[in-house]
Amino acid sequence: MPSKLSIVVFIASPRDYARCRHAALYFEFFQDSSTHTCNGIKSPSDTHPRLEVEPHQERESGSTPSRTPTPGLSSARLQDCQDDIKSCMMEVIGSPGFFTFHERLNTAFPVAAAGLARAAFVATIPDTVSISSLRAVVSGTPFAGQEIDWNAQNWVGDALERLVTVGYLTPEQKDKGLDEMVDIILEAADEESA
Repeated sequence: MPSKLSIVVFIASPRDYARCRHAALYFEFFQDSSTHTCNGIKSPSDTHPRLEVEPHQERESGSTPSRTPTPGLSSARLQDCQDDIKSCMMEVIGSPGFFTFHERLNTAFPVAAAGLARAAFVATIPDTVSISSLRAVVSGTPFAGQEIDWNAQNWVGDALERLVTVGYLTPEQKDKGLDEMVDIILEAADEESA
């Protein structure tokens, strides 16, 4: 199934300055049929459970996080149910030295009411790339030991670079997405004139 990748940029609160705007990656996964199976049970595609994955604590470069699904959903079941994943949003939240990785599965595309400034479409990733592979590459993006001015915007750039490295994106797609993300970020108020 092809995957649609966008960068979502959120308005900062209480003051919407460019350096404070939050960015995340949003994947939408498309399925060809109206039904699918999970552990042999056929169900309509619009009845997917909302899956949340616990946040990962800050990790050093090169280490791999373990996904811990919400209670009642085993890791094996989560792996068996890749077809149940319709979308996911991946982000780092926190401040330098205290970042955590968050992955939210089957969340609706963010809207302005949820604080969305705008979204930047990056690319449609071919169906030859599995959902689990995309999630593994992005969730493995390091965020520990970064400089004091490093933030979620930088993490998005690093994650896209990893997708280029493994051949899931072209450098041109990455650059176009990042350029549009920067444009959205710069729509925020100027701190010096505030």
